[in-house]
Amino acid sequence: MTKDSNFSVLFMRDDSDVKTFRVSPRRLKLLLWTSGVLGLAVLVALAVGLRSFVGYRVLLNERRSLESNLAEAQVSLERLGNLDKIQKSQGGAKDSGPAKNQAEGKASPAVTQRVFAQVNTGAMTVENFRSQFGSQTLSVTFDLNNRVSGSLSGDIRLLLLRNDGSLIPLEVPAQDLTYQIQRFKRISTSGPIPEGLTRREILGMRIEIKTSEGDLIFGETYALGN
Repeated sequence: MTKDSNFSVLFMRDDSDVKTFRVSPRRLKLLLWTSGVLGLAVLVALAVGLRSFVGYRVLLNERRSLESNLAEAQVSLERLGNLDKIQKSQGGAKDSGPAKNQAEGKASPAVTQRVFAQVNTGAMTVENFRSQFGSQTLSVTFDLNNRVSGSLSGDIRLLLLRNDGSLIPLEVPAQDLTYQIQRFKRISTSGPIPEGLTRREILGMRIEIKTSEGDLIFGETYALGN
């Protein structure tokens, strides 16, 4: 091939004459390189666009998750603040006498002391407490861990803490609140919210665990989630 040689490109159709185009090797190479660069640029643009879209979706999901967690944290903080207010108000009301407490329909100092008393003999621990409100029900799950050698058996009480400091039992199937474990057991149960009690009036739940002999080995009050 000589330096001045050209490539001839023929375009043929049945209903028209043959058309001939002459292209120099240099222009043909330039055309091929230009097409390759444009194709590569399109691929890079598509990759960047896809990555940006995926990143946007991830950030959007993270934002929604953070907003949900923040809302739950605010509710929990509000309930913990209410618990603290109840504790302080009931502590200041100890000198008022039982008659005044009964007249106002509030919990007595003895009940309030029970609400915030932490009982832990070391025989049993409660971990991974979770709660969820339904339309008219409350579901609760948590893990029991036996910390002593040998098995433990007994029953559990679930008590709802109202915003006035009183405790109301949560009615759940009795078989869900009995245990006999060597090391570990997951408790999962649900029950109807007591009639006349709204979700805003429920500040927390107290879990009390007794042995089969009736000895209280664990007691603690937890804030409830949504």
